Formats: sequence, structure tokens, C-alpha cells
Amino acid sequence: MNKVHVIVNPFSARGQTEKRWEMIKAALRSHFREFKYIFTEKPRQATDIARELLQQGFDLLIGVGGDGTLNEISSGFFNAQSGLPINGDAAVGIIPSGTGSDFIRFMKVPREFEKSAARIKNSTNKKIDIGKITYGGDSGKNKTQYFINVADFGLGAEVIRKISGINATSRGAFTYYRGLLSTMMSYRSKKVSLTLDDKQQLQGEYLIGAVANGRIFGGGMVIAPQAEPDDGYFDLVLIESMKKLEILANSRLLYSGTIAKNPKVHILRARNIKVESPDEVHIEYDGEVGEKLPAEFSIVEKALNLRI
Repeated sequence: MNKVHVIVNPFSARGQTEKRWEMIKAALRSHFREFKYIFTEKPRQATDIARELLQQGFDLLIGVGGDGTLNEISSGFFNAQSGLPINGDAAVGIIPSGTGSDFIRFMKVPREFEKSAARIKNSTNKKIDIGKITYGGDSGKNKTQYFINVADFGLGAEVIRKISGINATSRGAFTYYRGLLSTMMSYRSKKVSLTLDDKQQLQGEYLIGAVANGRIFGGGMVIAPQAEPDDGYFDLVLIESMKKLEILANSRLLYSGTIAKNPKVHILRARNIKVESPDEVHIEYDGEVGEKLPAEFSIVEKALNLRI
């Protein structure tokens, strides 16, 4: 029998999760006889909480929130210094209650609390890959971050930087798209050099570079239509420079999952991707503000047990 602990992000779903907690707790109680729970109080706290709980012997951590909550808890499955798993047999589950739930939607986690709790209780562990970002340069020396869904550099990261200043309780389903529209008015493509798996080298000016473990980001945009989170590879999506009207015209292809039809979109597969640029290029991962290039993206194969 699992030793279960629930980590609740009360600020998710624009603050509605805290109001829904009694209902969510009742759904959990109907499937788990015993569990403890804790509310997070600030961003990134769930990562530290998860590490402490795993070290205490809990082997099933259930997040209540969106993709950001799932990212934070999943990151806590790895030792902060060594990067090694704290408990390779432990698993993470998620009760969806967030505005940003692209990976959760892709993994077909039920939105109903009762059904998602039942899925966690009755399902076996599914081993999935995790993305790891290692930053180079003086500002990011020895710094690493993990992502479960999509990391990107370029326009997408600038959008996240822009909307990160919006209070979480004010963000809605179209916050990312509105941020995209306003950001692209002044954004220019960046010169980027990439090395894939230490052999294939690419150079060009790109609007977006997405390193995808999952398929969907940005509130429903299917950036990597063929990505699988358990195949041991990233889908690297590179989008060449586009004019503003081109971006608007092609945004429908992102939502329909047919972006690969555009000749300016290139999709490659790699396990390790090194990226650098003479320009200042920011990174985002799972909707969180990251550091800047240069950076190395590496797949950690089947490193996380997802209870689904």
C-alpha cells in the first residue's frame, strides 16, 4: 500500500482551488483511506516539499493544480545536488485544478475530481521521460531545471516573461494568446546555433525553438503533433522568421495540430540539444520563466513514474 501525501496549490485555477478543496478532499477520501496534505504558500515551494516527503518515505505524491504544480512536484523527485532520483519507485499523480493544463490534457487525465482520484488509485505507474536544462555562461553556471512538457526559447519565452507579471488570479484561458499578440509586435527572430546529439549542427534565425516532451503548450497550441513522453527523444520544433500577419495566419495551424504543413516549420528528433546565440535569448519551461541561452537540453529517459 502506498504512503500518500497530497500537495495542493491553492492559487491554481485563479485561486479557485482553495475554494474547491473540500470537494477535492472528499473525492480523494473515497479512494484513499489515509493521506496527508499540505498547501503551498509561494512559487517553486512544491519542489522542496516533494523532496522532503520522498526522503520521509512517502511514495505517492498527488498534486492538486495545473501543469505548473505537476512540474514543481516532478522536479522534486530528483536530488538537487546529484540529479539522481530520490526514490525510483515513487510516483506522482495529479488532480487537475488549474488554468494551464496542456500536459494534463494531453495525458487524458479526467477533469472530474472523482474520476481523476479513481484513476490515480486504480492505475499502474507509467514511466515517462523528463527534460533537463543545464545552463552555461556565468549567470547560469551549474544551474539545472527540469520540465515535463515543453521548454522553448525565443518568442514563446518572451510571452511567458510578459504574462508572468499578471497576477495568477487574473489569468484565463486566453492569457497566453493575448500575450502572444502583444509580444510579437516588437519581437524579432534570433540567430541561433544548435548541436543535436553531438553530431548534427544547425544555424539560422528562428522565431521559436521548442524542445518538446509533450505535444501541447500555450493553452492548447499543438506545437509538436507527434511527440511522445516515453520514447526517449525530444521533438525539436524550429520555426523560421515570419511576418506578423504570417504568425496570425498560421496560429490556426497550431491549434489544429497541423503546424508541420508550413514549410517554415522544421521538426527534428534528438536526445541532447545544445543551443547558443550571440543575441539575448530567454527560455521558458512548462510555463515558467527560465534563464538565458546558452543551454543544453537533455532527455532523462523513463525517469518519472506517472500514476495514470
